[in-house]
Amino acid sequence: MLPLVFGDSIAGAAGSEYPVNTATSFIPYLHADGRFGFVDSEGQAPFAKTFEDAQPFTEGRAAVKSGGKWGYIDLRGRWIVRPRFTEAEPFRNGVACGAIVKPSTRSGFIDLNPFHSLGSRKCYLISPDGHTRSCRSDYPNSDEYDVASSRIRKPPSDSPELRVVRAPDRKSVGVLGTDGRQIVPFGIYDALENQRGHLFMAHRAEGWGVLDATRNVEVVRPSSVQSEYLGYIEPPDLSPPLLRVRRDDAWCLLDHTGAELRCGLHEVWEWGDGLIPASNQQKQWGALDTRGRLVIPFQYDWSFRFRDGHARVRVGGSEFYIDPQGREYRASSMSD
Repeated sequence: MLPLVFGDSIAGAAGSEYPVNTATSFIPYLHADGRFGFVDSEGQAPFAKTFEDAQPFTEGRAAVKSGGKWGYIDLRGRWIVRPRFTEAEPFRNGVACGAIVKPSTRSGFIDLNPFHSLGSRKCYLISPDGHTRSCRSDYPNSDEYDVASSRIRKPPSDSPELRVVRAPDRKSVGVLGTDGRQIVPFGIYDALENQRGHLFMAHRAEGWGVLDATRNVEVVRPSSVQSEYLGYIEPPDLSPPLLRVRRDDAWCLLDHTGAELRCGLHEVWEWGDGLIPASNQQKQWGALDTRGRLVIPFQYDWSFRFRDGHARVRVGGSEFYIDPQGREYRASSMSD
């Protein structure tokens, strides 16, 4: 728990002249009254405003909730977009995404019009200066959105050096290198899927496993487990990728060579900021590093993911933020 902050009495609370710059990072802090404010790394409040809910600052802007709607503020707590959105995403690559959702008001009878049944959803792109414009469809992942061209970025090819080809008899597949040399021969695998660099989910008669195609070595030997119980730790840019597999009714975390890093887990969640959220058999959540070491103890009630240096967690119905060192940004139980 953050020792510098106690309830609503934040030492050194500053007014609108708080010195800020684009590198400043403020952290949502849960006050004793259940409202969110912000503090810096020293536990100082940059401004006095509090909100019903808040997200961490990204690119000098933060989504906050007031009056039941989401809007955006700058580093001095000034509105750049006043609350109007039902949903709000953080700024990424110079743009944020928001949505206004209006659920259907028609009920109590059979309605054959799906638009009436589902309500409406209108999405917007938001610039750092607060200008908004409508999206053509549901808002995209802003990590993939190119502001300059107003188009979705195409993801790069997983590995141009490796290419899966099917045998002439169509019964098996192999892998070719850039020089056309066959690295993985036909006749062994009937499917090679979900490529991440040089790794493939591979299927043969014995079941699913993981193949290192550059060496033609199975780092996870095929077994009777279903494909959904074998996979990569998300997101795909984790390099080298980590693997997870379900064994004996528990999840194991493996490195890219198939070596066990940690087993006996109830669930393993998405990687973020170098940490992997996971739960123990008591369904308490904590976080592991990429070597499988427990960095944040198992103690939280639900899954979470670190992004931009913070994760939102829950304990006993109370939601607040933590940092990768496990410090909690909420009012102390001993606060006034």
